[in-house]
Amino acid sequence: MDPTNAGSADRSRQRRRGSAIVAGLGQCSLDYLCTIDQYPPVDTKCEFNDFLVQGGGPVATALVVLARWGISARFAGVVCRDRFGGVILEGLEDEQVDTSAVRIERGERSQFAFICVEKGTGKRTIFWGRPETSSFPAADVPEDFLGDAEALHLDGLFVEASLHLARKAKERNIPVILDAGSLRPGMLELVRHTDHLIAAENFIGRFRPEASLTTRLSELRKMGPQVVTVTLGERGSVSLWEDVPCRLPALRVEARDTTGAGDVFHGAYIYGLLQGWSVPERIRWATVAAGLSCRSLGGRAGIPALEEVRERLLEPGPFRNSNKIAD
Repeated sequence: MDPTNAGSADRSRQRRRGSAIVAGLGQCSLDYLCTIDQYPPVDTKCEFNDFLVQGGGPVATALVVLARWGISARFAGVVCRDRFGGVILEGLEDEQVDTSAVRIERGERSQFAFICVEKGTGKRTIFWGRPETSSFPAADVPEDFLGDAEALHLDGLFVEASLHLARKAKERNIPVILDAGSLRPGMLELVRHTDHLIAAENFIGRFRPEASLTTRLSELRKMGPQVVTVTLGERGSVSLWEDVPCRLPALRVEARDTTGAGDVFHGAYIYGLLQGWSVPERIRWATVAAGLSCRSLGGRAGIPALEEVRERLLEPGPFRNSNKIAD
């Protein structure tokens, strides 16, 4: 079913009544963002233009996307008892994301990042600090965390707990979606327990770098996922769910900031999965949503409304080089 037609709209209205739940475990952060005319050379001063403070993190932001689109979301992660942690939790709770499974630790600093975005290109440089917290062991995952969830979203940050939840999800036939941002320890084992792998270019670049992209996607799919996608920024994405890889160009859009675009892609893909859309429909929807999110500063500020994504999909030739997925 095409996500732009009336039948899909009916299903979307049903989802907005809260009939679906997505559980997510992973990273959460507080982002300080600003725009600059161009990245400065070393040992100089640089005046910034715009400034924004908002929550971030791959799984956390993907769940915010889903919550805004009417899907119930619950998040598990770790923050400190500091001001950053309080703002992170407040931001999620304001978005109606359930944070009851977030562990609050004694520590001086939750995770945060300074993000400088170049005007005109949307490209950014991220300076980030690790949280002064411990890991999130499997024993700390609430027994009822999955509950009646219809999807589980992970970013592999807490490997032990992620594997624990992924195995439980498999037992319950709950689809597991993995945001593979980097090839950190334990990620490949997690891939084996994943149904939908959406990887960043950094992850793919470090996985068998001597092989072609097609070979790498095929090898990852053989590990277990039904669908493997790699997002390539302004070059779109390449996916493999059958025997032939399919490429979709990026959305035609004037990008102001690409921060969080991948997180929005994940949230939108999960939304399409819950609607029962085909793989090409999910990827088209996610590509449009992610592209539209780049028009604003910050990963969450630019999350588009459902209606806007549908309208953009109906426009002729919304993608950079093609209006359909092609080999």
